[in-house]
Amino acid sequence: MDPTPAEPPPGCLVLLIRLSAGMTAEVVTGRGESVAFAAARQLSDELIEGLVTTHAGGYAVGALDVAVLGYRTGDDGAPQLLSLLPDGNPTTRFVPLAQLAELPAESRAGEGLPRKWTVLPPRAGDPCAADALARVYQMVAVWLTGRYSGRPPVVIHCTNPDGLDDAYQRVARSLTLLATGYGPVRLLEYVFAGQESAEPNPPTPFPKREGEEEADDPLTPPSLLGKGVGGLGSCFLNDWDITQQWDALFTHTWREDAPDWAQGTGAFARPRAMWAQKMGNTPEQWEDAYATAEGGGAAAVADGASTGIYCNIWARQLSERFLTDRPDTRDPGSLNKWVNGLRTEWRTAINYSTLNWSKQAKVDQVGAAATLLGLEFGPATESGARPWRACAVGDASLFWIRAGKLLATFPVVADNQFGSAPLLVRSNPGFKTLAVAAEGTCEPGDRFLLATDAVAARLFKSAATGPGPEWCRFETIAEDDWRAELDVLRRANDMVNDDCTLVVLNVGEDDGRAGGVSPPFEEAIPVAEAVALERGSDAPRSPDDNEQGADAPRSPAAEEAEAIAADAGDLMIDLPRETEQEQGADAPRSPDDEQGARDGSPETTDPEV
Repeated sequence: MDPTPAEPPPGCLVLLIRLSAGMTAEVVTGRGESVAFAAARQLSDELIEGLVTTHAGGYAVGALDVAVLGYRTGDDGAPQLLSLLPDGNPTTRFVPLAQLAELPAESRAGEGLPRKWTVLPPRAGDPCAADALARVYQMVAVWLTGRYSGRPPVVIHCTNPDGLDDAYQRVARSLTLLATGYGPVRLLEYVFAGQESAEPNPPTPFPKREGEEEADDPLTPPSLLGKGVGGLGSCFLNDWDITQQWDALFTHTWREDAPDWAQGTGAFARPRAMWAQKMGNTPEQWEDAYATAEGGGAAAVADGASTGIYCNIWARQLSERFLTDRPDTRDPGSLNKWVNGLRTEWRTAINYSTLNWSKQAKVDQVGAAATLLGLEFGPATESGARPWRACAVGDASLFWIRAGKLLATFPVVADNQFGSAPLLVRSNPGFKTLAVAAEGTCEPGDRFLLATDAVAARLFKSAATGPGPEWCRFETIAEDDWRAELDVLRRANDMVNDDCTLVVLNVGEDDGRAGGVSPPFEEAIPVAEAVALERGSDAPRSPDDNEQGADAPRSPAAEEAEAIAADAGDLMIDLPRETEQEQGADAPRSPDDEQGARDGSPETTDPEV
């Protein structure tokens, strides 16, 4: 489905600049600019000036959204990400190129120099590069939602070597998994490094991320520590060529879908799935769902929204039918056609015509809603490597593990990115469904975990400090013990009290056990019984979260788990959990906050959407 128009398809550009105190160590200008910051600012200004000039000249640059961001440490020690555009608005956002061209950029002294499109704020502290890039990831993922036919977003990161640790590399790798029909996100890193000598050094490759092949695409080269700049003291920085950034923005070729995804069977031998209802609820009130394909070629999880009605049926329908139908979620038109078909089936499954008036009113006014995460594998190469692709609506999350280490995640990269209003697939007509896509290549022995939001958020918190979870333990822990450990965390307010689902897949590993596929929903309540439960009472099906916990029944397994909670073999590292009030306005905005009416708005009549 090559949708390439006459002019370039829509794209976005993020210029991310480190504003650390260390980047002011070598002061060379009367304005207090350091060599490193002055160079980063010059790079940004040159690129924007070129884009604005080209647009003003009437050349086809297509719709291009631009964000220029700086990150630093605030007075309170908290990380800050702010816009550096010259309009005085520090809010992080994308600005269309046509609007950016109208901003009050100051002219530089000297003929041929770019205008000052990047403002000069105070630099402070030693900001976390991983945190800043995680917030850029969120902005880019939101921009990509429903835009698979757009150009690959381009992120240019100007920094020094500080903070480019494992956490940063994981977020960077996750960013470059986000996919369009023209390829994945393009991340260019310009590293400004101090040296003891001002003698020029030859370019030195930056360490390659684990699991990556050498870059064959000249548009996404490895980061470089570049040549020394003569006469500027001990600061060493990249040589840059604007044509490299220009090519990253405008060179694109539509990729045909080469893998035969229907032939991805055998990717995993026997999945492991565990689930638990909210503490204080009965198993019949579990509203998540999961499914794994016969033969091991795909898997899906869905998380029903507690504010809806018959959401467990809707979530189950979404996950099961994703595997049987394999909808093309990359194309909004195809995705919405698939969802519309499921809506009719859902109303049939709940026997709408036989419901009492109050139930019918809630179905009509609210309906059901759920997040959806789907994962598909392609056929294996001779070495056993397999392409994979994933789609997501909302915040159910994928974790990609290799050799016991977390490689990347999708579509969330940090525990503070779980909001109260994620994008949802809704059962009622009039709502459009938009997905974001990711893709990669896995190897035999890789492990994928698919988790609904409560479990995913806890895994992110555990991975944020220390060694993180013992990933292989999820394959052997007894499900009752897992549930008991969840209850321990819930009672300690170290985990949100919500329905939990976790699916574990091992790529190309046959453990010798018969069956090959874990029967989906073998313990789940049948649809007819779920409808009967909904009919039984108009009262809320679950206690208020704030009233659960201490008064909930405690099983012997929970008592035992509580006693061993400090053991190093626990399911998840115990970390203090911020309350919703503590996160408040300082928490990064969720994709739903950023998109506004993109979810929940009437379905468009535009055939491209």
